Amino acid sequence: MKILFITRESSEMPAVRVRCYGFAECFRKAGWETEVFSYADILGAKSGETEASMSALEKISYNLEAFKRLLPKDGLLFLQRCNYHSFAPLFLRLFNSRKLVFDLDDWEARENTVYHFGRLPSSKAEIVMRLLAKKSSLCVGASRFLVRFLSNYNKKVLYVPTGVDADIFKPAVEERDDGRVIISWVGTMHRPDNVENIRFLLECFNELFRMHDNVYLEIRGRGIYAPQVKESIMQNQLPNVAFKPWIAPALMPAYLQNIDIGVMPLIQDTKFNRAKSPTRLFEYMAAGKPVVASKIGEAGDIINDGESGFLATEKAEFVDRLGRLIRDSKLRKDMGRTARKVVLENYTLQIITRGLIEAVKLL
Repeated sequence: MKILFITRESSEMPAVRVRCYGFAECFRKAGWETEVFSYADILGAKSGETEASMSALEKISYNLEAFKRLLPKDGLLFLQRCNYHSFAPLFLRLFNSRKLVFDLDDWEARENTVYHFGRLPSSKAEIVMRLLAKKSSLCVGASRFLVRFLSNYNKKVLYVPTGVDADIFKPAVEERDDGRVIISWVGTMHRPDNVENIRFLLECFNELFRMHDNVYLEIRGRGIYAPQVKESIMQNQLPNVAFKPWIAPALMPAYLQNIDIGVMPLIQDTKFNRAKSPTRLFEYMAAGKPVVASKIGEAGDIINDGESGFLATEKAEFVDRLGRLIRDSKLRKDMGRTARKVVLENYTLQIITRGLIEAVKLL
């Protein structure tokens, strides 16, 4: 038995690292032959912040090359996300009768879609997502929002959250003890929403620093909107705030061991935020760190408010919950231990892929 994981992005991107390479390793341990086919890593396509500069002709060319290379390969096709790279595996499904699993962990269509006659979306991306869902042998949704969407077009839909490799992301053997409390935001900056969320976080930190001069905020990421984030930090002139560059995935576990609190504000109630199954949430929790997150989307179902983390909706709540964690080191440690326990019982890669492996066996 063989399964081919197909992605347009490089192995450095969080979703690819977990939902392609991580899933592939779990399938391999279950006796499958696996391969990850990355347009970026194998074909040389642009990935991350450089992808936006790709022309339509380049995207067509990469699909033609992918189709040519995938055609002679045996095995089931596992398509990670819907984007320009979807067409090669879709054509293999339509014209070569290949079995296809469609894995969706992001809302890839526009937010302001108009539905003509109450059904037909104006968004081309949503049309393609619907077509992929209808034609796939199995659909996988990373969030409950996406499971509901996919279930409209396919009877075989499985909920598989992003999860984490808890053997790699784990608590530090010795806790840092220098009096500082480090709050961490980590992520990509490819959307204007990211800038809005970080500006909101800076407003919260401004109030927190007035009460706690031992608190530090680290913003670590990259993307096309990184310059706007840096500008916002400079304009606020807040002490103890640092913009940190992106680091290789192999270095992320050690970095998270050295912070104290993870934070994930999402101030926009959008389809994208409701659909997101945030990789970093699981990594913070696996590292034994308490997280303060918005209630929007999957975080509201994953975090047990007040036990494995805090959920907040507005600035006053974020400031209050973060303040409680800053002041109380025992609360941080207890909540972090509970967070890791939740991960070990529900969200390790081994646990979340069990049902997926069994479902794929039946195709």
